[in-house]
Amino acid sequence: MGQKTVLITGCSEGGIGDALARNFHKRGFRVFASARNTEKVEHLKKMGLDIVQLDVTDEESIKKAVSTVKAATGGYLDFLVNNSGAGYCMPLLDSDSSVAKKIFDVNVFAVVAVTQAFAPLLIGSKGTIINIGSVLGKMPLPWQGYYNASKAAVAILTDQMRIEFSPWGVRAILVTTGAVRTKLFENLPSKPVLPEGSLYYPAKDVIEPVLTGAGVEKNAMDVDQYAEVVVNNAIQSRPKKHVWSGGGALITWLASTFGWSTIWDLLLPPVVHMSDISNKIRTSEKVEHECRKN
Repeated sequence: MGQKTVLITGCSEGGIGDALARNFHKRGFRVFASARNTEKVEHLKKMGLDIVQLDVTDEESIKKAVSTVKAATGGYLDFLVNNSGAGYCMPLLDSDSSVAKKIFDVNVFAVVAVTQAFAPLLIGSKGTIINIGSVLGKMPLPWQGYYNASKAAVAILTDQMRIEFSPWGVRAILVTTGAVRTKLFENLPSKPVLPEGSLYYPAKDVIEPVLTGAGVEKNAMDVDQYAEVVVNNAIQSRPKKHVWSGGGALITWLASTFGWSTIWDLLLPPVVHMSDISNKIRTSEKVEHECRKN
């Protein structure tokens, strides 16, 4: 048997894709590490990995990436890891629909587009698709509604792929990811802030730290440890179809598997200090009402 191959999207340094690429590489795989900006994966090139320029939202870029991999492997690909993703933290009442559409372009539609494009190579090797999902696709964590919805879509699409691609022996694995220690929040171009006209503005001092990821790394898993779990499963002869890994993954699995359908209504408000937010909003409304009276 020849050297096994894997293409991973979104491999910028310090992220999940980077850790997965390095882990597959140390196990002897030929790794095609992709990124929209290849300068962000230069460190992987120095390690001997193949670098592929790939913007997962651009049809021509996807076609070029497929051609590159096809030429290098003779038309085969053993693993496709759909890891690229974009985040968006903002209350639904204040969300920008144009930004939300971009989130779905990257997190949902690109997963299908990239998979469609690489399907012939995966079929040729009876390969495996690994979609990087999130625990937030299982719970309605406040202020991340559109992101949560996009990851819920990834979960059902993975199930869809597993069933629809079964005639060709192509597998699909969902990784439901909890908190992982990466450079995600460090690399944000700007910190999200509530617009001044927001109905939540009286509680901005409580909400904005959550929007910028405050406290996320408290129970986060090391990114290399996370990658070890994902790759260990992927290379098994009979891998799990659904992997849970990362901080908070176990409690999310327990709650979503054994809890009642609205259990998150009880569990999540304290996490984001919803009672404090409600009190601040009510106090502001009372002050505003008194001002109008006077």
